[in-house]
Amino acid sequence: MSRIADTREVIITSDSNSEHWSAAVWDPRTGSVLSTYKNAAALENRTLQLLSDSYVLGADVAKPRIHVWPLNNPSPVPNLRLTTPGKVTALTCTPNGAYIVAAISEKLFLWQVCNGRLLGNLSQHYLPVHCLSFTKDGSIFASGAEDGLVFVWSLYRVLNDERPTPLHCFSQHSLPVKDLQFGHAGARGRLCSVSLDRTCNIYEPCSGSLLLTLVFDVPLTAVCMNARESDLFVGCTDGDVYLFNLHEPPRGIEHHVQVRKDGDTEGLIVFRGHKSTVTALSMSIDCRYLLSGSSSGEVHVWDVASHQVLRTIDHKGPITAAFFAKQYENFRVTDLKPRVQLSNLQRTTDDMGKESMIEVITRDRNTMDILNFDSYAGSNDATSAGLGDPNTRKLLELRDEIDRLKKINAAIYQFSVKRILEKTNEDLNLT
Repeated sequence: MSRIADTREVIITSDSNSEHWSAAVWDPRTGSVLSTYKNAAALENRTLQLLSDSYVLGADVAKPRIHVWPLNNPSPVPNLRLTTPGKVTALTCTPNGAYIVAAISEKLFLWQVCNGRLLGNLSQHYLPVHCLSFTKDGSIFASGAEDGLVFVWSLYRVLNDERPTPLHCFSQHSLPVKDLQFGHAGARGRLCSVSLDRTCNIYEPCSGSLLLTLVFDVPLTAVCMNARESDLFVGCTDGDVYLFNLHEPPRGIEHHVQVRKDGDTEGLIVFRGHKSTVTALSMSIDCRYLLSGSSSGEVHVWDVASHQVLRTIDHKGPITAAFFAKQYENFRVTDLKPRVQLSNLQRTTDDMGKESMIEVITRDRNTMDILNFDSYAGSNDATSAGLGDPNTRKLLELRDEIDRLKKINAAIYQFSVKRILEKTNEDLNLT
């Protein structure tokens, strides 16, 4: 029974009307509201995010700031101001909640969540960025903008290179990119993008290849894939949602799609239920249900097999975000035990060289485990048997030297961790 509860999902939405709340959590089975997040303004399109299993965050639609709520509390986190260098136009974060990427006009800013450090300032787009997406493993992320360009970035490069450059640049779109999403296979999976130029492009982010271009009759505004990366769902400006089977791709790279009509067995399957532009799409983890939101304020939960609307959740304004999320325990707890530490965001990189303390969160973990160096560096138990050549003696001497250095490193490691934990405890006692 606990396994069923762990895998159960909720729906999280936001709209452009913040009269009663900025974001809400819904039960997908009944369509009833489970919790709301209040005391803030409306959120910008495509900025509502879950920060690990601990917080909900979203960018203000009019001001240069990011709002943050604990998962179990309708009020924002007190004494925390996530002020940004400008109004955020798109937002995403790594699945583990360690880093936040925000688009401010045509630039991308990368922050480390635990200390608020501004670690990257990327400038490759020519026009404002309106969609960002991370892979499920958090190794790479993609950005799409009004200039029609799609860039794929390596998080490692952005963190370590002095002047990071994108892994790949895709320039096949001729009009603004409205949405993009990575598949569930990480960097070795697929990346999909849709544009107002009526095309949906499918890329291989690992190699930087364009695999397929689907040409539609109407501009495209939203996209998502199921967990198996077998079904592609595309939302349009006329309110329709199309289903394309990626396991039966066409022979050529460019394909003009045909919509399946009544009685036909060929062409795309269409989900008709919205009367205005589709602004959000999301798939349940079991691939049975599709979630769609529109500019007219309704969120539909679809049964994929029958193509029918199971229930509708009405909002008072255009939908700016709607997605399925795991129903974490922190949605229901009284005392939140976050996995991530929050700090105010730096607006510049001027004080990057200053010392700062990072809190070590050891929830459900024994402190002595952290002091065990062997858990991080295994011992070299290889024997010298079989080394009958003249270099055997030299190899043994080198191995003895390695063992001696390992002991020294273990002692330094234990001393350093003890000092960090003692400093943390002292600071906690002072506060």
